[in-house]
Amino acid sequence: MKQTKARLKINQILTGKKTNLRVVGCLLFREWDKKDKRFYYWEEWEITGLADYDSWVEYDHSDQTVSLYEPIRFTQAIDPTQLEKGQSFTVSEQDGKDHVVVVDEVGIGEIMNIKGKNTYQVFPKELMAYATLRDTGAPKNRQLITIEKYNNREYDAYRKVQLSDKEQKELFGRTIKPIDWTTIIFIVIFIAIILFAFIFDNNSDNSNGGGHGGSRSVYGGSSGGLGK
Repeated sequence: MKQTKARLKINQILTGKKTNLRVVGCLLFREWDKKDKRFYYWEEWEITGLADYDSWVEYDHSDQTVSLYEPIRFTQAIDPTQLEKGQSFTVSEQDGKDHVVVVDEVGIGEIMNIKGKNTYQVFPKELMAYATLRDTGAPKNRQLITIEKYNNREYDAYRKVQLSDKEQKELFGRTIKPIDWTTIIFIVIFIAIILFAFIFDNNSDNSNGGGHGGSRSVYGGSSGGLGK
């Protein structure tokens, strides 16, 4: 079975600069892409300790990005199964703020693995419909809104904010995305080759230098000339 990849585990405490968070649950999803003829995977980890209990961290296996999901509450439920890509409409938050949004993506994810305790009771193989909306009036790094539908009756909306490595360290005290061992191994091998070449070249020079010094000593040169 496909496993999670993010550097997180249930009941883990994450201590950032101004936060003290706890990992309480995780859902691993997959979605079949008809065009690419392959499954795409992502995982959503529920955390407590932020302003709202219903907050999540997503790690996308494909583009290797980490995103924070912050709840956003609209005056009415939005059903992602009724939306189409490119569709534009206006939604209102409960505080009265309006948003003009455009549908960027719609799809259905399948729950492959469940860890810990999550806000909603869900089961493996259960489907979750979703839609990604782009808030045209929001700052660039806060434009995405994710709409989710669980159990055919639970509707959620989240502000999706992608986090850089620096932002992850500030919020969680560490980076969440997995360590890229392939790149690290490649760098180590590259450095080893450079060091080997340097040492070999240096030994070769010393060997040549020692030979010339020996010749000079034979013809009356002092021993102090060795290696120079």
